[in-house]
Amino acid sequence: MVQEIYFYFDDSGVLHPSNDTGIFVYAGYVFLSKSDKESAKRKYRSLVKKIQMSLNTMDELKACKLKNSHKRALFNVLKAYESMSLIVRIEHVYESILSDIKSICRYKDYILKLLIKEVLKACIRSDKISSMESVRIYINIDEQLRSTNGIYNLEDTIYEELKHGIVNYNYGKVHEPIFYGDVEVKVKYCESKHDYLIQASDILANRIFTSYRDEEVELRNLDNHKRLIFP
Repeated sequence: MVQEIYFYFDDSGVLHPSNDTGIFVYAGYVFLSKSDKESAKRKYRSLVKKIQMSLNTMDELKACKLKNSHKRALFNVLKAYESMSLIVRIEHVYESILSDIKSICRYKDYILKLLIKEVLKACIRSDKISSMESVRIYINIDEQLRSTNGIYNLEDTIYEELKHGIVNYNYGKVHEPIFYGDVEVKVKYCESKHDYLIQASDILANRIFTSYRDEEVELRNLDNHKRLIFP
């Protein structure tokens, strides 16, 4: 039996020194079965339709254009599902990375890979998935986050680390693989207006970014949530 795992991601903020808040956020959801994913999508879509009707619009419900009450409702409808976030403190990122668009894209791929790996390790530790069984991982990302290095480099680097591990010669460290069965990784860049779970990730990312911008720490008190901070 092949384990199927689904990730959805969007971001908030700009990974650049001009970002006044000083924070860049990736956030999203992980579903450990197709049935859970489809259930979440149905719940989110149903609420979106109700809010669209109340606003007399069929436009995508973007966090940056919604009232707080609507954003809160959209967040709450999926709060029982597993979510994750990655916060980058921009002032601590090397200037050499931030001064070049390709370096920024490589850094984004790197930190996204680490977030995915840590979430999967946490799922293995809690016996939600098995490291010994084959796994198929679907990673869905808002299309505006597409790296100049392309889709296949991100697929390959995630696969290599999950299946074969990695040796860091500079620091003399060996990171063991976390899966010992067959591993398949599929990365898809999605148009958010056609994907409700990317839209849900936008709401979550905006909530976490807002918590830093407005110093509202309570917005980060989330259940079923894995958080990483970089560097």
